[in-house]
Amino acid sequence: MIQRVQSIYLAIVFILIAVMSFLPVVVFHVGDAVFYMNIFRFEGVQNLSFANELPNIWPLPILSALLAVLSVASIFRYSNRKQQMNINMIAMLINFGLLAGIFYYSDLVSKLDIITAKPTYDVAAFFPIVTVLLIILANRNIRKDEKLVRESERLR
Repeated sequence: MIQRVQSIYLAIVFILIAVMSFLPVVVFHVGDAVFYMNIFRFEGVQNLSFANELPNIWPLPILSALLAVLSVASIFRYSNRKQQMNINMIAMLINFGLLAGIFYYSDLVSKLDIITAKPTYDVAAFFPIVTVLLIILANRNIRKDEKLVRESERLR
């Protein structure tokens, strides 16, 4: 059944990852100029002299796309609850990788000599933490369903 509570949690995970793709994750200050990093690229660095020194953040869009695909795949694997929990565990690992990647690349950029202030993490930087909590809640409800099915089979 797609209308279960864990499906709602997993749909919220997908929505948060999709929204995170459009929002700035980290904001950097260079003198009077301000640029930011989103999941796909650095924005606002076209006129800055050090634009070619910025790291390539290609793992971040791959991890976020993989996380979105896994959350949707987990929603539609409702008939096999053990497989659904395994998909959610893999999604959690990818989520931790995404979170680590965000902080790693922001740290790399903040260590450049031209950066004057510490990076400011926007709300979207903490979406992976929220999605981990939602995946944990989804797994808890999947376990409840599995327990309920086992108890009803025992009564037959």
